[in-house]
This record gives sequence, C-alpha cells and structure tokens, in this order.
Amino acid sequence: MSESKTKNRTANAVTTSADTDCAECDTAARLGLSTEQGEAVMRDASRAVGADLSLPHIEAAAKIFALLGDAGRLQLVLRCMEKPQTVSELADATNMSQSLCSHHLRHLRDQRILASERCGRHIFYQIDDEHISCVVRDVFAHVTHD
Repeated sequence: MSESKTKNRTANAVTTSADTDCAECDTAARLGLSTEQGEAVMRDASRAVGADLSLPHIEAAAKIFALLGDAGRLQLVLRCMEKPQTVSELADATNMSQSLCSHHLRHLRDQRILASERCGRHIFYQIDDEHISCVVRDVFAHVTHD
C-alpha cells in the first residue's frame, strides 16, 4: 500500500474518532455541561437507572422534563391522560387558541409524550405510553405527600 493511502486511512480513522468525540462534546454543550460533566452525568444516570445511558438519552430526558415543566403543556398531558381528545376539545378545555394548542401538541408528540391517531377527519391525541402517565402521577404523588 502506498504511503499516501496509509496516511489517508490513518487520518480517516482519527477523524471518525474525533467526530464521535465531537458529537459527545456537542451534546454536552447543548445540555450546558463540560465534557467531564457530561461523562459524570452519563455514569451517574446509568448507575441510578441500571442501564447504559448515553448523552443523547440524557438530552432526551431533559427535553421531556422541560416540556412537562410548562403548566399549559402539563395541562394538555393531564387532559390526554383522561381520554383521547381532539385539538379543538383540548383548546376549549385549556382556554388556549387552537394554534397555540397545536404548537404545544406538536412538541409533545415529537418527544413521544403524546401520540396522535386520525379517525375520519379528526386527530385524537392520547398518552404515548404508560411510562409518561406513571411519571406524571408519581410527580403529583410526590408534591402532595406529607
């Protein structure tokens, strides 16, 4: 193999490793963490949960908590825990405009907090899975516990 091909392969291997490290650095930065803090959060979360977690897992969890941290979005989630509902039902129940309600629903759906299902010309929103319902119930159990 020629010397230039050997150098290119070596450079590509280094670039691939650097790209992976860089992706981890980017994720840590989006979370407001240094690389060392990101590694510590991954280690601690993995230990607490009992599964290997990556920074993208940590980032996804942080997004879910941020979304549920908004009272309007939390109200939408609570309504959808009762039964599947349309945008117009949710907008009326929460005193939001349909536009704002749809905006919130899109974010909740993107993070798999809510799921949507078309039935005729209506789209019904409901909790995506029981994990979300458990999180919400557990939080309210915590805040009401003496």
